Formats: sequence, C-alpha cells, structure tokens
Amino acid sequence: MARPSPLEVYALLDKSNCKDCDRDTCMAFATDLLERNVVVQDCTHLMQDPKQAKKRNKLIKIVTPPQKPVTIGIGERKCIVGGEEVLNRHQLTFYNETQIFMQIADDDPEIAEIAKYLTELKIERMGEVLQVNGITLRCVSGDTEQFKLCSKKLTEVSDLPVMLACLNPDILLAAATEIKEFKPLLYAATKDSWEQVGKFAVENNLPVVAVSNDLDQLLSLSATLQKLGVKDLILDAMTVFGPGNVALTYDNIMQLRIAAIDKGDVNAGWPIMGVPAAYWSQVKTDDDKELWEHQYQEIIMGAIMQSIDCSLIVMHSGKRKEDIWALLAMMTLRQSIFSDPRIYPAVDAGIYIIGEPTEKSPIFVTSNYRLTKIPVEIDIKGANLDAWLLVVDSEGIGIESAVAGGQFNAGSIAETVKEFKMFEKVNHRILIIPGMAARLSGALEDEADAFVVVGPRDSSGIGKYIKEQWNPEEFMKIYEDLKE
Repeated sequence: MARPSPLEVYALLDKSNCKDCDRDTCMAFATDLLERNVVVQDCTHLMQDPKQAKKRNKLIKIVTPPQKPVTIGIGERKCIVGGEEVLNRHQLTFYNETQIFMQIADDDPEIAEIAKYLTELKIERMGEVLQVNGITLRCVSGDTEQFKLCSKKLTEVSDLPVMLACLNPDILLAAATEIKEFKPLLYAATKDSWEQVGKFAVENNLPVVAVSNDLDQLLSLSATLQKLGVKDLILDAMTVFGPGNVALTYDNIMQLRIAAIDKGDVNAGWPIMGVPAAYWSQVKTDDDKELWEHQYQEIIMGAIMQSIDCSLIVMHSGKRKEDIWALLAMMTLRQSIFSDPRIYPAVDAGIYIIGEPTEKSPIFVTSNYRLTKIPVEIDIKGANLDAWLLVVDSEGIGIESAVAGGQFNAGSIAETVKEFKMFEKVNHRILIIPGMAARLSGALEDEADAFVVVGPRDSSGIGKYIKEQWNPEEFMKIYEDLKE
C-alpha cells in the first residue's frame, strides 16, 4: 500500500482550520498525522460529527500502516509495538523500536527484587535514556495459584507492561483475570487454545500472541482470531536454535514482514515477536562452556532480530545486575538501529557549562551534532575539567563532514562567539577547536579576533592535551604580540 500524501489526508479533513488540535491549519494536522505526531482522534470535528463518519473511516484506513501497531500495558510505561511502513530503515524510518521484555520465572524467589531493578534501570547514553520495556512472566511452576500470585505481585512492584506466558490456557487466563485492568499481553493462542484465549481477549480488550512454527498455520490463526473479534494481535513464528535454525528463524520473521509491508497481507499485518530466551530450553547448557558463552548466543539472536526490526523480543540474560553487559548490548544496538535517518540528531547551539568554569577556564568549540557534542562533554567531565563548551550550529552534522561541507566554518564559529558573548565570560580570547577542523584556525583568528589553538582529533585526548599543552598566559602573549 502506497503511503498517502498530505494532500490526500487533507482532502478528508473538514478544512475549518479550527485549531482545536493545537495546529494552526488542517494541512499542518495532515502532515503531523503522517509523521505520527497526532492521531485521527485528535481531530474533534471529524470524530464528533456523524456526517463525517465516512471520511473518518476512510482516513483511519489510509493512515493505518500495513503492519498495525499494538499497545501493551497502561500509563506512562505502556509500549507500542509494530506500526511500521517499510522493510528497511533507510526507505523512510522505523517508528517504534524493538521492545525488550525481560523474562522472569514464576518460581523465582527474587521475582519482586528483579522486577523492581528492571523498572528502575535507566542508562543515559548519547542524550537518550535506555530502559527495559516490559516483563515476561513465564509459568514454570505449572501451578495456577502461584502464577496468579506472581502476576499480581509484578503489578504491585512495577509499572512495566506485563506479558503472561503460559501455554496452558486455564492457568494463563486465571492470571490474566487478576491483572486484566493493566492490559497484559496474553501468550499465547495456539491451534489448540485459540478459541478460549481469543474469546477472553475480546471480552477484556487485551492483546494476544498467536504462535505456530508453521507460517501457513500462523496466518490461519491470525485470520481466525481476527474473525473472532481480536483487535490487537502479535505473531510469533517461534525462535529455534541449533545448526541452521538461526537462518530459519530469520527467514520466518522476514517472510512475515514482507507479506505485511510489501504484499499487504492483512493476516500478516501485525507486529512480530521473537524469543531469544528460548535458547535456555532448547540447548544443553551443562557442558564445558562458561555461562557467558551461552549468554552470548542468546545475545546474537537478539541482535539479529533487532537488526531486522522485530517488534518485540523476550530476553533471559541481563535481568540481574551481574549480567548488565547483556542488556547493554541489546539497548545500545537498538539505539543505533532505530535512530531516524531523515534527520541529523542535533542539540541547541550555545554555551554549555561544564563543572564550575571561571574567567580563566578553556573554551572548547564543537558542532551541534548530538553524537559529537555529548562525547566531547563526557570527555571533558571525565578529565575533571572546569570548562566552557561553545556549540556551533553545524546543521546537526559532525565535525569532519561539516568542515568539508562548509556548515562548520570560521564565519559560523565567530558568529556564535559574538551571539552568545563568549569572550565576556573569560579574561582571554583563546578558542580550542577540534583537530579535524585545524584548517579553519587562520581564518577563525581573523573572523573572531581570537587566538586559536588546535586540540586533539578525538575528544578522548582532551585531558592529556590540557595537562601537557594548555598555557593560556603564553597563548595570550602570542596573541598580543601578533596584534601589535
């Protein structure tokens, strides 16, 4: 299905420019609707006027992506999976990153402590906060009361979305009844349990996972559950390990994505999940390998799934502090894959204060590309320096490319110095520019009336540079001599 244009969306609005949606015009609303910044329901005229029903339904249909989005959980931590329009990130962008759910067994005596740790875990990296998205409660005990008790406990100690995982529908639905107001994800509806699980999901408006290792059977399950009235569905073609099985798992996920996004198959048009945690039940781990070697195999599968935009993955490794490396690998890879290729990640230009700088402190100059500015800031802090960081608007482009393309130049740096009155905050006129911008030094001295020194090519060398080469008195003496 071709992506609609803003004009096609605009044609289905009432064109009143009422501003009830906080947009100045209906065209602005149409553009934001395509960018997922608003939803159709934000247009009150369209939603409340019975005469607009036909247009409303048509609009919802054309803006719904071929892979429908599904919401799990409630409140601020609820997560949205799926909702993608393209097979590859570079074609447009991926809108909803892979959601990472951590698996906990219902017989784990530390279930409350683990859940609390995962809920509070926040890692700041490159200006973003990395977090776990949900918890999968796996029924290992086989005991209905135990599973019910643990599901209730999870919702008491954590606000993370919950996936209830049990192939016994009686146990699964007993636990789901206890926490249905928290909108848990039901895992799973199979060829044997689809009717029982599906009816419960419809009655309680809950998302459900359809599971089968046979793609034809899986799509048949999808069609049957939709006919039953299930509104939120996730597909699991099962994750298998062993020789040749990684490729099989990959192929199944890709076949489902291609069927949904390229071929418009409504039965495949749902989020897709994978379970790297299945490694621990499919492979013998009582061999001579160390624990981390087995964990590494699970991580590899998780990385593969994220790289092909699997909507949700369930992990086992990483749920305890001692295994944080496993979770870090997943979250940092995800951060890279799901950045928006259409925009340069930028920060605001201006002066950033690091530590407690004085009038004698050095001034470092960098670009406003976020993945340049933040590492520079981190490295200055890591060197225990009190400094001024002057960030220049380079249109969100890194130093080397911006120097080559002219976005980071002597004129723009000088303008930034002047705009933010940088030299009024210090008793010197020394600017430290990145080593990759060395060729700008001569022109910048003239443009900014400053003494320019060339710092290290990589910000990791800032500490050593300041220790060995920073000499403001000598630099200012040279500056004054040159002025004369």
